[in-house]
Amino acid sequence: MNKPKAYQDGEVEFFDLRIKVTPDCLIPRLESELLVERALLRFPEKGEILDLCTGSGALGLSIKSCRKGLDVTLSDISIQALTIAKENASINHLEVHFVHGDFLLPFMGRSFDGIICNPPYVTEGEYKDLDPSVKDFEPKIALVGGKDGLDFYRKLASSVASILKPSGVLCLEIGKDQGESVYRLFDSDIWVKRVIEKDYAGHDRFFFLEKRGTAQLE
Repeated sequence: MNKPKAYQDGEVEFFDLRIKVTPDCLIPRLESELLVERALLRFPEKGEILDLCTGSGALGLSIKSCRKGLDVTLSDISIQALTIAKENASINHLEVHFVHGDFLLPFMGRSFDGIICNPPYVTEGEYKDLDPSVKDFEPKIALVGGKDGLDFYRKLASSVASILKPSGVLCLEIGKDQGESVYRLFDSDIWVKRVIEKDYAGHDRFFFLEKRGTAQLE
């Protein structure tokens, strides 16, 4: 099996940016461009945005390129992926911040106006059946989200609200069969809005949440 063309070329075009890719990070997909488009409809003109599990940096850098007034932070547990993200920021002349750390741990005590995240959501069973062009080359750590693919959503549901400002927005990519399960995980009065949206193929693919504003909590 030959390397995927994106790895052979060493880069892809994503949201009009040149994004370097190596086997240390996932190849950005078309669905993720749609996630950026829909996140931009919800993010403010100014404020602080976190791209969690950034990988190549494609999501956060695209947000920054379209919304220069935002202060964007890119974070990943993989130092190798974060190195690629830093190179992509330089290639595209975008000024963002970088944080190396495990999921939300580096951000306790901080708060953001918006968070965008494409976490690992492939199940262990699905991983065994993935096309070799994905399984043999793309990093497993960025693909598999536990036995049922929901491990990272559980972690988010239990703690992400603590690092979102009132009326802050959480924008997630999800697996095509995970909409109902993820919706239930975030069943809390903390959230004033929970919306599942579909991708180009008509599959559940995105989940958007808005945290309650201060006035609504009083």
